[in-house]
Amino acid sequence: MDLDNKKTYPDICFQILNELKQKLAPHLRYHSYKHIVDVANVCDKYIKLYRIDDNMAKLIRIAAICHDFGYTVSPIDHEERSILLIEPILNSILTKQELEIVNGMIRATKIPQEPKTFYDKILADADLDYLGRTDYDELSENLHQEFLHFGIISTEREWLDLQIKFLENHKFHTLYAKLNRRKLKLSKLKELKQKRSSL
Repeated sequence: MDLDNKKTYPDICFQILNELKQKLAPHLRYHSYKHIVDVANVCDKYIKLYRIDDNMAKLIRIAAICHDFGYTVSPIDHEERSILLIEPILNSILTKQELEIVNGMIRATKIPQEPKTFYDKILADADLDYLGRTDYDELSENLHQEFLHFGIISTEREWLDLQIKFLENHKFHTLYAKLNRRKLKLSKLKELKQKRSSL
C-alpha cells in the first residue's frame, strides 16, 4: 500500500515511516506499516472532504503517521509511548502548541475512544475506518492473529465475543463516518452474532 498525495507530507513523516518499516515486529499483522499508511490515506480523504487548511492538515498527517509508533517498543500504553518517542523528533519542526494538537489526536485513538476536538475525531474515525468497510474480515483476521500471539484470546468463541462487544460499544464520531461506515459495521455485528449463536 502506498501513501496518497506524498507531496503534501512533511519530510519528517518519511523518516518516521522508514523507522516504522524497520522496527515494527512481523507478528504485528494488524498494527503494521500497512495499517499506518491506510489510516493516513483515510485522513487524507477527510482533509479534502472538510477542506482543512494546510497547517492543520499537516498536523493530522503527522499524527496519522505517528499514532502507532509506540508499537515499536510495546503494545501496552502504545499511545503514550508513541508521544514520548516522537516528541524529540517533532520538536524540531513543530511549535509547543502544534505538538499538543498532534499529541491530542494520538491520544484520541486510545480505546475506548474519547476524542475532544474535531481533529481528534478525524484520526479516531480513520484509525477504525475498517469497521465499516468491505475489508473488515481480512483486517480483523490480522488483529485476531495478533491477539493470539499476545495470548489475549485462545478460542474462536473468545474472538467472536471480543469482536461483538467491541462493535457494540464502538461509535463513529464524524458525520462522514456515521453516514458512510455505520451501516456496514452494524451489518457485520449482526453477522457475528448469528455466527456466535450457531456455535
